[in-house]
Amino acid sequence: MIRGLIEKELRQHGFALGFLLVLPFAGLLLILSYGVLQRAGGGGFEAVRLLLCTFLPLASLVLGQLLIASEFRQKTQLFLEGLPLPRAWMLGVKFALGFLLVLLMTLLALGYVGWLARNTEALTPRFAGLLAAKAVGWVAFIYTLCFAHAFLGRYRVPFGLALLTGLIYLISTGVEISSFGPFALLDNRFAYERYIWPVNALAITAGLVLGLAALGFSLGLVRDATVAAMLAERMSSREKLFLTMFILVGICVAAIVGEHRQNVAPVEMPGAFEGRHGVVRVLVSAAVDAPSREETEALKRTADVTAAELGALADYLGCDSYPPIFIVHRRDLKAGEFTYGDLKPKQGLLVRANLVAANFKIDALHTWLVRESLGIHTAGMADRERNAWVFDAIQWWWPRSQHGTVSAWEEAQRTEHAAPMLPDFTPAQLHTWYSVRKNLGDEPTDALAGSSLAVLAERHGVESAQRFLSARFARRQPYDARAWWHDMLRSTGARLRAATGLSEKQFTAEWQVAMADRPE
Repeated sequence: MIRGLIEKELRQHGFALGFLLVLPFAGLLLILSYGVLQRAGGGGFEAVRLLLCTFLPLASLVLGQLLIASEFRQKTQLFLEGLPLPRAWMLGVKFALGFLLVLLMTLLALGYVGWLARNTEALTPRFAGLLAAKAVGWVAFIYTLCFAHAFLGRYRVPFGLALLTGLIYLISTGVEISSFGPFALLDNRFAYERYIWPVNALAITAGLVLGLAALGFSLGLVRDATVAAMLAERMSSREKLFLTMFILVGICVAAIVGEHRQNVAPVEMPGAFEGRHGVVRVLVSAAVDAPSREETEALKRTADVTAAELGALADYLGCDSYPPIFIVHRRDLKAGEFTYGDLKPKQGLLVRANLVAANFKIDALHTWLVRESLGIHTAGMADRERNAWVFDAIQWWWPRSQHGTVSAWEEAQRTEHAAPMLPDFTPAQLHTWYSVRKNLGDEPTDALAGSSLAVLAERHGVESAQRFLSARFARRQPYDARAWWHDMLRSTGARLRAATGLSEKQFTAEWQVAMADRPE
């Protein structure tokens, strides 16, 4: 009867099984023929490790689909269950047939590479035994995992995604997966270790193999295999909806937990001058061996003045936090040349500038810092095209409004940059601000945007402008999907209406009328 089951599997899946047996050798030849991989791997058996990491899991997944999942989905196993044969024998034949196939292809690959390397590798019996033991352990683990996974039916894909996501998350948090059990068998020493037996890794792998095999057989045998048959049915619409919501919630939770647990090294600037104002912290140092007296005075003055400037902005907006600001003085930079430093957003903003250059202007540095620090504070959402007009407006309006205490309407009236485009300006162009900037240029676009805040403050009071800008910039945004979600829920137009009572259409109309009535 066992022979009949084997013949049945071979007749039903013979072509696919033969193809799977040949496919790894094609992959092995591809790896061996790729010179870069061969030189990077060093030893000849490194190709086998790459084969076991890539082709073997795919072959095992396909075998699970052929021998298990397709049988229960198409209900062809019902014919076998009608025979006077224990169901465990049927599952045992499927398990053994698939395992022998992947084991055979692995041993043949080892033998083929060993034959190729017979003149370049010291192939001792101990070395061959180590290679075979580690390869067989890995093969047994991967195959039993795919064997148990095949019984999950319609939940195979969600479970596989959850497993991969979990492994990626553990690796990202610093957990050394490569030193655990089956993963340790295929570490970087696989092709080179000749003496030390991985006893602990083999023992853990054996335990996992037994557990996964028991799980697979349990799912196939429990309640006369009705559980496996039920799982093999197509997913209902309710299940699809539930899984979709579960995955979305899982992604959000993982992002939140990851943000709270993420360790970011603090920036250390020994000997730096520090300035503080409210939630704003500014550190200024010199990237020179021996700063002159002039440079030392410039560092201290810059720290105090910049902290006061950005602190006033943070107080005006009502920020509970603000990115740390790091300024590094460099003698080789030109006046007005500001370059980024390589920092993560959670570490703050680092800028390099020449603070003692002949034409250096501290106001230009402050304008640059206002824009870039608010960009970090809002996770880049402020510079999104639908919000960019406010982003350009605040950097023009803030210094000219005496820190938000006056409307700066007189300054807006005197500028000639804002006039040409306003008569034909539409509310839709607020959402296509990149095109406006492309057509006008940077300086005219800043003046055009700044005049909008001047009109708002002049017509509805500086408090109205403050409420609007606070609604747009005060809240610190996380660097994940939540920032995008918050921006979608509360658009700039919605914040404008909530703060001023004006729709974008009404606001644009007032803006056009006010600028048209200005004296020439």
